Amino acid sequence: MQQNKDNKNLEKSYKLLVGWILSLLVITGLFSVLQIRLNLNLSSKVVTFFCFYFIHLYIISLFLMIYKTERVYYINYVTYKEAQEATREERRAFAYKHLRVFCIATIIFIIYSIISLIFEYLIIVDIGVFTMITIISAIRTVPFRLKEK
Repeated sequence: MQQNKDNKNLEKSYKLLVGWILSLLVITGLFSVLQIRLNLNLSSKVVTFFCFYFIHLYIISLFLMIYKTERVYYINYVTYKEAQEATREERRAFAYKHLRVFCIATIIFIIYSIISLIFEYLIIVDIGVFTMITIISAIRTVPFRLKEK
């Protein structure tokens, strides 16, 4: 099988993904330390929403990174070989579909959080809604295929 011309630059590397994971750990650790050091005394609801927004934004940053670098093999069910055989447009379209789903999920959660703050929902409800939105978003991406048949 002849390789696509635009795949010369698709180098198999997980350095960006490892860097992304490490930066997630460092930033969340710094937030915890700063919150204690600065004695912000934020309510548990505000801290919870901040953490959920951060998680959503970090997931979006992951899919944005995948979109920009075309390293769609970072996505669980795509192999490097499949990514290499796909055209640049197919890889970008595939990554964009994932990015779009999680951007919409973030917007939905932000709208929910405003409603939750107005009506003073319990934090356990916020946790449940966040979890359900994230799970539904992940399930929503399962039918996406790198190469359309």
